[in-house]
Amino acid sequence: MGLAWRVVDTGAHCGAYNMGVDQVLAADAAQGPVLRFYDWDPPAISCGWNQQPEREANVEACRVLGIDVVRRPTGGRAVLHWEELTYSVACVPEALVADGGIEATHRKIGSCLAEGLRLFGAPVELERVGRCVGGLRSGPCFGSTARWELKCQQRKLVGSAQRRYGRRLLQHGSILLGRAHERLPQLLRIDEDVRQRWTRQVRAHSTDLQSCMGRPIDRAALVNCLVEGFSRQLGAKMHWSALADDEMRRAVAWERDSA
Repeated sequence: MGLAWRVVDTGAHCGAYNMGVDQVLAADAAQGPVLRFYDWDPPAISCGWNQQPEREANVEACRVLGIDVVRRPTGGRAVLHWEELTYSVACVPEALVADGGIEATHRKIGSCLAEGLRLFGAPVELERVGRCVGGLRSGPCFGSTARWELKCQQRKLVGSAQRRYGRRLLQHGSILLGRAHERLPQLLRIDEDVRQRWTRQVRAHSTDLQSCMGRPIDRAALVNCLVEGFSRQLGAKMHWSALADDEMRRAVAWERDSA
């Protein structure tokens, strides 16, 4: 067996706290690899690290609807986190592949997710495609694909982004469980013709796990299958644990400072 991996399921929290936990786990990644699962309550739009949330999202409309707007510690474009399971991986790159390259680690994490989703019964494919980069004119992130992405029935099912902190890695992504992500264009600061085009694009090129499988999704069973997928692909033993008090305090501090 390879390295022992820590598994954490933090449940549902607001966007800023969720991003704070990922930042804390990434900061401590040299201490050991971590696989995390979480949800969003309330739903949230996360913008890429290089984006200005107030320029990308209609913050006023989101506030009325009770939707958070936050900035991710990773790149990419705006994502609406609603009816999804989110995963994150924090580790040194060599915990995934020997050479630690960006594309190789992205592919390895994709292979782990694919293994878990197939164990769950989802007919997914891992496909290499173009990068998902910033910019309003290029469309929402779930209307395109990036690097190694997971598809079901030729439509994007999982969107991921990675960032390096020296010799530490953070990758997180959305596993779509329902169709709520299609509402994203309605919440962005874009012209109406662009909004309609992006809405068509997202509907045409993305899917969700419930639609893909034709049945309701058991979250706990899905998480267990994903953990097993990582274990098999990495040859690793997986240890469940809760966040430590210090980790929670630091995540709350990051949430406060980002407000």
